[in-house]
Amino acid sequence: MDEDGGAESPRQGYALIVGPAGPDRDWAAVTLQQNGLEVAAATEDEILGGRDWVPPTLLVLDDQGSREERKASQRRLQAHPSFVGVPLLILAYDNDIDSYTGALTKGAAGYLIKPVGADEFTAAAQKLCDWKRNADRSEKRRRLRRPLLMKVDVDIRARKVRVAGELVDASGAGCRIELKEELSPGDLVRIILHGHEDSTHVALGAEVRWHRIAPSGVHVVGVRFTGTTALLAGKLLGFASTGLT
Repeated sequence: MDEDGGAESPRQGYALIVGPAGPDRDWAAVTLQQNGLEVAAATEDEILGGRDWVPPTLLVLDDQGSREERKASQRRLQAHPSFVGVPLLILAYDNDIDSYTGALTKGAAGYLIKPVGADEFTAAAQKLCDWKRNADRSEKRRRLRRPLLMKVDVDIRARKVRVAGELVDASGAGCRIELKEELSPGDLVRIILHGHEDSTHVALGAEVRWHRIAPSGVHVVGVRFTGTTALLAGKLLGFASTGLT
């Protein structure tokens, strides 16, 4: 693990944890290492000190400051030439809805409240790493999408049932959701976005375009936002509507 600003950064395929040296950053690094990820760690000053970094597969901001300081750090990291397009996972103590949704709409791929469980942290990190590794082999329109981890409820209108799921990536026109309930192309659904724990009370209308079963057994669906929902979804998820699916 790289703790020294003068050391060489790892090869491709590593997670970079940015934050002050201390127990929080050490825990994050060890947790990911124990789950098979190569890890480097640095302070933001080391990151911005002019050094060239091999682009990581995942960037983790281990935040311990105020909301305004975190927002500024997020902007600086996302603008760094080495990290453009790299999924950013934020670990922070602020659990208010504005901090959560604000970070995601400004481009973060995930926002976890500290103290976070090791299983939740590693699951999010692995999902984001897998998304990045697979993106280059996917269809061209994938470049218009970005990874975005957010808990949702899905109302299946024809069956009048609600099931829990997780949004895993999105564009201005649609999103991909993992859930335990099978859906069929053509199904009309309402997607209710969540904050850290509570619903945001925002419902997005959508139509299921495709369905598959992942190797883990979870159902994965691709949905297209319908009607004026696309404009609202683009604003909430940090996109301008593209008209693409």
